[in-house]
Amino acid sequence: MVRVTDRVSRTHLALVAAAMAVFGWGLMTVGAYVRASGSGMGCPDWPICKGQLVVGGHHALVEELHRWIVTVLSVGLISIGVVVFGRFRSERRVTRPMIWVLGFLALQVALGGITVILKNISWTVVMHYGGASLLVAATVLLAARLRYPGVTGSRDRFWKLTHWFVVLSYGLLLAGSTLANTGSDTACGKGFPLCKGTLFPALDHNVVIALVHRTWAGAMLVFAVVLLVRSRSERAGQPIIRRLVAVILALYIVQAFLGFLIVGMTDSVATEVVHSSFGSLTWLALALLLALTRTLPAAPVGSSKGSVAGLRVNTALTPVTAAGAQVKTQT
Repeated sequence: MVRVTDRVSRTHLALVAAAMAVFGWGLMTVGAYVRASGSGMGCPDWPICKGQLVVGGHHALVEELHRWIVTVLSVGLISIGVVVFGRFRSERRVTRPMIWVLGFLALQVALGGITVILKNISWTVVMHYGGASLLVAATVLLAARLRYPGVTGSRDRFWKLTHWFVVLSYGLLLAGSTLANTGSDTACGKGFPLCKGTLFPALDHNVVIALVHRTWAGAMLVFAVVLLVRSRSERAGQPIIRRLVAVILALYIVQAFLGFLIVGMTDSVATEVVHSSFGSLTWLALALLLALTRTLPAAPVGSSKGSVAGLRVNTALTPVTAAGAQVKTQT
């Protein structure tokens, strides 16, 4: 009798994992709407809502939608885990990110409950958002490891630079969430790049949070330009890496424009959600950059069409056994 896990190909599983990562980005966007619309306490208890599974009312429905999307994502990731541990349990480069995915998923469920129980205290919301970001990153890494067996990233200068860039971008993500959830987004008034009409405003904790976020965002925009320049020389044989860095730079520029729009012109629920959604989308692209950098080796310029430079692994050189547990190299 053929098990269900044996009928799922490695490529299809990678696609499902990638879809779950994109679904996670959608969930982060819905979470941003929950916060911006004031629906966070639409369901004051957890895991049910006002003692029921389904409750009417705008804010309650928004929060319930958020919880049901979490349920779908959880079922999808756990299903992937069943297949991974059924077919690839001897392949640590796959099982390790799978363990991270399940661990971050459990953390997110716990943080969701804590956030509701503590009435949406700012630090719990920031941690919840940070946990969601890590879950998405782990899922993207899992998809990359499933898609490209038998290869590993080159630990060179670009590898290190990419890691620093992603880690600092994660810090910026948390800084932005802190800005939004502590009410510091209005601390500098409507001025940009000035704060309260001056370069040196009187400081309080809200102004400090706002200035740190602005400075950090500006520094990361410069960092993205540097990474793009370095990618053109140190990943010249990997066009997917170079294009991805260019996309990330473009997303940073869009984010800067949206930030200016919110501060200088209008601060509505819609603009807040779009700004947060683009921030989460930027993180999704950063997670993909990190996953590919950690998974694919640096390819020389002019690599063959079937090489990792074109994001295709020559299956004649790296066949995966029917069980999906071992990767062998033919000569």
